[in-house]
Amino acid sequence: MPPARSLSPRLVAATTALLLPVGLLVAAPLASAAPNTPPPGTFGSSFEAADPRPATSTVEVGANGKPVQANLSGTPTTLPGSLLDQVGAVTASKDHPPNEIAANLKDDDSSTKWLAFEPTGWVTYRLAEPATVRRYSLTSANDAPSRDPRDFVVQGSNDGSTWTDLDKRTGQTFGGRFATKVYSLTNTTAYGYYRLNVTANSGDSLVQLADWNISDGSDVRPPATPMVSETGAGPDGGYTTKPGVGFTGLAALRYSGGAEGDGRSYATNRLFDVDIPVGPKTRLSYKIFPEYTNGDARYPSTYAAVDLHFTDGSYLSRLSPVDQHGYPLTAGGQGASKVLYADQWNAVQADLGTVARGKTIDRILLAYDNPQAAGDTRFQGWLDDVAVTASPASIDGARLTNYVDTRRGTNSTGGFSRGNNLPITAVPNGFNFFTPVTDATSDSWEYQYHRANNAENLPMLQGLAISHEPSPWMGDRNQMSVMPVAGDGSLTGPPSSRALAFSHDDETARPDLYRVALRNGLTAEMVPTDHAGIMRFTFPTGQPTGSLVFYNGTFTIGADGTFTGWVDNGGGLSAGRSRMFVSGAFDRARRRRPRRRPPSTSPPGVR
Repeated sequence: MPPARSLSPRLVAATTALLLPVGLLVAAPLASAAPNTPPPGTFGSSFEAADPRPATSTVEVGANGKPVQANLSGTPTTLPGSLLDQVGAVTASKDHPPNEIAANLKDDDSSTKWLAFEPTGWVTYRLAEPATVRRYSLTSANDAPSRDPRDFVVQGSNDGSTWTDLDKRTGQTFGGRFATKVYSLTNTTAYGYYRLNVTANSGDSLVQLADWNISDGSDVRPPATPMVSETGAGPDGGYTTKPGVGFTGLAALRYSGGAEGDGRSYATNRLFDVDIPVGPKTRLSYKIFPEYTNGDARYPSTYAAVDLHFTDGSYLSRLSPVDQHGYPLTAGGQGASKVLYADQWNAVQADLGTVARGKTIDRILLAYDNPQAAGDTRFQGWLDDVAVTASPASIDGARLTNYVDTRRGTNSTGGFSRGNNLPITAVPNGFNFFTPVTDATSDSWEYQYHRANNAENLPMLQGLAISHEPSPWMGDRNQMSVMPVAGDGSLTGPPSSRALAFSHDDETARPDLYRVALRNGLTAEMVPTDHAGIMRFTFPTGQPTGSLVFYNGTFTIGADGTFTGWVDNGGGLSAGRSRMFVSGAFDRARRRRPRRRPPSTSPPGVR
């Protein structure tokens, strides 16, 4: 075990807590969030409350004064004569906030849904004024078909309490996920309230539905509306992402719409008015999350890209820009290249100096362009972290290890692999691996880049660890971790009780060095040797005490500042695993603090 700051020991339950005496604290400035106002000549927005705010669903107007939009609507309807624009309040017997709520039934977007943790349930629409419903449709949602409504009644009311049955169906099934069924009824009365009462589902303990549309029975379609581009909470799903947030921060920009007919479907919306000169190194970057909308394997949501307008009247999309992979950085080019993963955050960037040097950006835009859309094409996605940078940071080429980011492949889960890697700091063929862990109790998924973030959408460090994990499927063997604790932080209990937030912007993750500045002012670092390594913990100013907690092992602290111990744990596939022995030393003399009375009971395996 590598040396650490000189601390005085205290054994606590399954861990060894090491306390820093006053006078041996190492000062470190408190880490702070990145400023929301970028330097001159640059721009950035993560769509947070303190960031520049985008215009909402605002159509870009070309030099001829006409909207740059055709054959696309932000709120296309699947049912002619739809009365959804008359629906005001939506109430339900139960739903599942914040994302699977009854109001999703009227958005005519099958990628959202209503979910209730009951096999039955009802939803009520209140109209702005009474109307006669002669037709309605139901669209199945994404999950198990056993949650689909099977038996239901559509009812009308003029007071919201006395109901008249208008249409009753039993034994209904859907042709698949996101499938729409249309029903007609013989109603001739205008009601101010309509209720869908699901009396039985298809066998599950939950009931769900993507959409409930109501119609006056006519063949009239509403006029096209601008493509939706508005700030929201972020995508609900995703294989590796934390749901309901942006890639960074708590918000993102939602884009959505659909074709009004077969053929090319395109639109451009204005997001920001800016004044940014383009220099030789100016770079555009953003994150985009195209949803797998309606299970459409044509991936319509990927036909989207950020575009720029310049003061000379030109557009970036007409200057043959390319992304970092060499694919056209246009809405149509991104979709045709298949470079964007659906239901994933994708990083996109382009060097503007090669095609627009000397120009000045005056508008940041979002474009959609699908050359082969069908009348039923619907799309939705999310945009985050839009930035124009005058001088992007360059890599110091003095050491080849500076080009390596060991976090590559860590934005993975059991549902989607980008490598299933750990951010390991180690020499080639090293005897030990060293890694930060966001879950010190795990012997498989020990570091998750995004999925396990906290309520502020920040990852949480639970320690610096020794690891011997070939892959999460094989599992780790003999892993242990060390976590710094400032002041009166928790020394007992699970590692999650000591976890500290950090930003990936505050990490250095290379083969020869891992370093992270935590949000409470602590800094944790480690470097490897061929058989060992060094950990260093720098505590913030103003804390009278500090601690190190050893987790996952049995350790003895010597009076001379050395310690020994052993670790005996591992995953189920750790065939042939034997005990790992640990030894190390602190870099300065320690001072013992009074020991508290130990708990009356200890967790299993504590010695």
